[in-house]
Amino acid sequence: MTGPFSLIVTDTSPLFTLVLAGSLDILLRPGLPVRIPDAVYIEATRVHGAPGAEQIVAWINDHLGVVEIAPTDIGIDQQRRLEEGRTIRGLGEQAAIETLDRWLRRDPTAKALLLFEDTDIEKRRAVVDQRVSLISTGDFLRELEAAGLVQSADYILDQAAAQGRNVERQRRPEQDATTRERFRRQLSRTRDRSEQR
Repeated sequence: MTGPFSLIVTDTSPLFTLVLAGSLDILLRPGLPVRIPDAVYIEATRVHGAPGAEQIVAWINDHLGVVEIAPTDIGIDQQRRLEEGRTIRGLGEQAAIETLDRWLRRDPTAKALLLFEDTDIEKRRAVVDQRVSLISTGDFLRELEAAGLVQSADYILDQAAAQGRNVERQRRPEQDATTRERFRRQLSRTRDRSEQR
């Protein structure tokens, strides 16, 4: 039996890529709860009028219950730093690791899929628990396309690029076939459950 599975957005980049493509709902397609660490949320939405910020807030509000802002100690530190005018660089990724640690400690059978674009989180690939998989936005989209949950990963990346987003790195598949296979199995289980209803 498999434990609960969660999608954790580790940095603002996947949010901005998808919101600029008009495709945030794609995060819901796998049928997994989505966790966005508070520091990532604040970083993505704190500048009012920034492209995509208001849409991210509205999207999260429209999907409360499935999408959760995960509170972290790092998020508290981030607030303090913002008030003091200090840098908050890298705090989103640290908050994602804190969110992940709490999720895995709460249930020893839990599993997580970390959605990333920032190379800081990718560097941690070797130290994460074997219950955790890291997947880039591009590979996430390609697996959804292979499962028939989106028509075209390239189209979504093209839409983000048309809005000024640099997605060239997301166009290249990652070398980690194991993560893609784990995600494929999860998508298959989700599809099987929905067909049984």
